[in-house]
Parts: sequence; C-alpha cells; structure tokens
Amino acid sequence: MGRRIGLLFAALFLGFTLALIFFPSFRETVRRTPPNRAGTGKTNPVLIGAMGYLGYVNEGDVYVIDIAQGSTSRVTRTGGASRPKVSPGGQFVAFSRNNTLVIARTDGSAEYQVPNGSRPETARWSFYNAALVYTTADGALMTYDPRLGENGARQIDPPGSGVGTTAVWAASGARIAFERRRPVRDGYSREGIWVVDTTTRNPVASPVYMTAGSTGLRLCCWTGNDQFILFWQVPLSEDAPGAVGRLLIAAASSSEPVELTASSLMLRALVGAGGTGAVTPMIDGGEKPWTSRKKLVITEPTSAPNGQLQVKRVVLEASEQLSPGAPALPLNGTTIAYSVGPSLASAGSDVSRSLANRRIWVVGLDGKQKRSLLPEATVPQGVSDDQPEWARDAKTIVYARRIGTGSGSPGSGRGGQLEIWVAYADGSNARRLVGGLNDPGVNTLGVVEYDVVYDFQP
Repeated sequence: MGRRIGLLFAALFLGFTLALIFFPSFRETVRRTPPNRAGTGKTNPVLIGAMGYLGYVNEGDVYVIDIAQGSTSRVTRTGGASRPKVSPGGQFVAFSRNNTLVIARTDGSAEYQVPNGSRPETARWSFYNAALVYTTADGALMTYDPRLGENGARQIDPPGSGVGTTAVWAASGARIAFERRRPVRDGYSREGIWVVDTTTRNPVASPVYMTAGSTGLRLCCWTGNDQFILFWQVPLSEDAPGAVGRLLIAAASSSEPVELTASSLMLRALVGAGGTGAVTPMIDGGEKPWTSRKKLVITEPTSAPNGQLQVKRVVLEASEQLSPGAPALPLNGTTIAYSVGPSLASAGSDVSRSLANRRIWVVGLDGKQKRSLLPEATVPQGVSDDQPEWARDAKTIVYARRIGTGSGSPGSGRGGQLEIWVAYADGSNARRLVGGLNDPGVNTLGVVEYDVVYDFQP
C-alpha cells in the first residue's frame, strides 16, 4: 500500500511538472496563485488585498512579514545576518551569516547551515516551491530543499565543473540555467551557458551557447515563458560587476544568440523580471554610472521568415533629463513599473543628486497610459522611491523608499534610512510595511544594493 501511495504522488508530481513546462496557460494560472501561506490566525493586513512576503534585516537579525496576514515574525536573534531571501509560501528564509548560506524556518523553530554554502549571494529560490539553487567555491551546482531538513542538499553538477557565480531557475521550477567557466591561461577561457533539468533522477546539463577566447559569458535570466535565456558577453579583461557588455538572447534549446543591445551595464537590476511571455523590459545604455544616458526599452524575440531569431525593440523612455531604472513586469504582462529620476547630466554630474527624488512610474507596453504611481502631493519631500516589484495578482506594488539619500556619496556605503511600502497599482492608496532600516548606500556605479537589506517574495 505504501509503495502504491508513493508511486501515486510521484505520478502527480511528474504530471504537474510536465503541465508547467508544456502548457503556458496552466503555468500562468499557477504563477498567479500564491503558495500556501505560512501564517495562520486572524488577519490584520496593512493594505487590504495586498499579498506576498517581505524578508528584511534589522540590526543584524532577520524578520519576515506576511503581508496578507499583517503579521511579523522574528526569525533570528544572534545577529550578523544579511541578504535575506524568502521562499515561496513564506515558510523559510535563506540569508548570509559570516559569509555562509543559512536557511531558517520563518517561525524560528529550526535553522540549517547549507553544505558548502560559501557563496550565499548566489542563492535563489524556485518560483513555485521551497527549492534553493546555489553555486559553490569549488565549481559545483547545488540545490537545497529545507523541507528535508539537514538532508536537503542535492548535487546537480559536481565540484570541478567550473560552475560560475550565477544560476537561475526557469519559471516552471524544473530547469536551471547556469554558467561554466574554464580558464586556460591569462586572458583566455572556455565559457558556456548551460541548462539542466532537475526533475530527472540523474540530471545531465546541455549547452545553450559556448565560446572560447578573450570574452566571457555572464548569465542574466530567463524570459517568463522559459523559452529564452539572456546573458552578457564581456571582455575578460574588463570582467567585473557593472562591466559593460553585449546583452544577448538565445533559445534555451540551444541556438545562435542574437543581440538585444550592443552596450549594457552588467547589472541584473537593470533587466526586468516578471511576465509569462518573452517580453523583457530593460534599461539600455552602457555608460557609467547607471543614471547616465539610459533608455527604458522592451524587447521581444520573434522568428524571422528564414526561421532565425530576431528581436523586436520598443523604446518607452528616452528623455535626456531622466534616468529610468528597476523595470518590473507583472504576470499579466500588460504594464511596466519602473523608477525614474533626474539623469546624471540634469543633476550636474552629481551621482547622489541623480539618485534623489526618484518616483515610481507605470506605463503600458505600447508606451501609452504613462503616469506616476502615486500623486505627487502624497509623497513627502526629500524621499526617493525605487525598486518596484509586483505581487502575483498584479494588483499591488511593493517598493523601497529612501530617506536622506544625499547622505551617502558613491562608494561610501553610507545612506540614510530605508522604508518598504506597498501600494495599489492604480495609486489610490499606499501604506508603509516597515521603516527604520539602514539604507545600504550606493556603490561606485550609483547602485543601491537593496538585496543586502530586504527581499520581496510575491
């Protein structure tokens, strides 16, 4: 009897996974459905109808807010935590402590140090379930399922495989895209973007695109329909976070890539996530810092008459006086939310000024119905709103509000205070979720590393 039940569950899981992969309409329905909530009991939501989970660090400890329930859980009490990442369903939170990847239950009842987790910044949850992918310092690709406790680790690609620092789940939760890097000598390397299906008993990776020479390949992300992968091609001599490279796109089934843009800053935050199709919003332009000479564009891969891949581009924001950033696309794929503020030129070449007084805007994919998310009269002076993220139902947006943003010069690591807010997508109401957090400040590229302080899980 026990074996029959096990086979039944295995068949149901396989059927669910295949449906996610081969039936886009089913995948879209599931993605819009929030996972089972970790919270129970009476609800007292900050904003009625808002959903998702907010993980944040305050004075070195991790907290998680169940936005729909309106409840806050303190997860840790020993300090030293950063980079929180909440699992779908809100039952677990991963974070960094002493440069080690740790996973804890959000009710604080259990905590696990992830095996070989010396690269906590590489960890990413699957979109659907509590499965974490991360890479190791010895070149392995790993997953971890905290529902299995200390036995949750699974090796996908062994040590010595040359796995790089970026691995990303496809939206279906079945496949992982990752980098392989094999340096041959100074300035020469064999590089590749690979994909592996984790639903098989013995996963075997297959290449999407490979190259050898003086250029490297750095993974960005999947498109929402799981069919295409975006990655940068960058000279090895200039390879570093924020370097300038060509942003390419290729079919996940392996194909010759095509160019999305010839010059792009290698920053994941400038390429929008979300949607269930192939449309990807992005910030175009390779000039540093990131607030200098940028455009908001949407890209969509299509098939040319000869069967080859081609890219459709639409420019949505190209004012020399403005600097668009942090584009985000909801699952219904109809409206882009992004932040906008003064460009570096209009701010007198002062990076801090170009990061001040930013606001959240929304615009349709056709460039119409562009508007500020919140009425200007409702936004206090001296604040900067940034980093919009959609809830699964596309009805609310979570965003960061920086206060005292002029207090930290680029590279100083000093900022003011940080608050996290949630608002209805029509801008009719907004509420603060948490305040009094330490602003992480900006780096030399003018980038605010929000993920050090908080994470929103839709």
